[in-house]
Amino acid sequence: MIRMIVWMMVCGLAAALSPPLWAAPVADRDMLSAIKSMESPAEDMFDAIAGKDMQQLNRLFDALAASMATLNRSRTDLSDEQERNIAMLNSWFDIVALEMQEMDDFPALASAINQFTAQMIISMPAEHAYEKNVAWMDYLGRELLLLNQYPSDSSNRTALQRARKRDLQANWLEISAMMNTTPQGAQLVAKADPVIHGLMAESSAVKMMVLVRSELEWVDQIEHYFHMD
Repeated sequence: MIRMIVWMMVCGLAAALSPPLWAAPVADRDMLSAIKSMESPAEDMFDAIAGKDMQQLNRLFDALAASMATLNRSRTDLSDEQERNIAMLNSWFDIVALEMQEMDDFPALASAINQFTAQMIISMPAEHAYEKNVAWMDYLGRELLLLNQYPSDSSNRTALQRARKRDLQANWLEISAMMNTTPQGAQLVAKADPVIHGLMAESSAVKMMVLVRSELEWVDQIEHYFHMD
C-alpha cells in the first residue's frame, strides 16, 4: 500500500507537468500504429487485475511486451521530444514488468499500468487534439478510481485528487464544447454532464467510485462518437 501511494505521488507530479490539452503534432505512422496496438492490452490489464484473472493478465502482458518491442524497432528519425517520450514509456514498461514479476502488490501494479497508459497518450502522435483529450479523460477516470479504491489520509493524495479533478474538468469543457456543435453530441453532453459535475463536488470515496465508473462508461460512448473505438 505504501509503495502504491508513493507511485501515485510521483506519477501525479510527472503527469501534472503535461497540459490537459494538446495541439495536433505531425503523425508518425509507424509510431502511432505501435502505440495504438498497446492501448487495448494495457487497459484490459487494468480490468484483469480488478477481476484477479491471472491467466488473462499474463496473456495481455505478453501482447504488450510484443508491441513495445515493435515500437523500439521502429524508433528512427525521432525528434528529441519523441525520444524522451519513448524513453519514459520504456521506463514505465519496466516498472510494469517488475510488478508482474513480483506479483505481490496488485494496487501498485494497477497504478503502474495506468501511468503507462498516461505516457502512451503523451507519446502518441495524433491528428486531432480531441483524440488525446478523450484518452486523457479515460486515464483520469482510472486514476480517480485508484485514489478512492485505495484511499489514504495523506495530504499529497488529497492534493493529487484535487488536481486530477481540475484536469478532468478542463478536458471535459474542451470536449463538450466540440460535441455541443451536433445534436447527437449535445445529447451525450446533457447525459454525461451531471456525472462530471458530481465528481467535482463529491468527497466520499464510495460515492466517488460509483461516479468514476459511470464516467468511464461515458468516455466509451464519447470515443464511439468521435469514431475512436
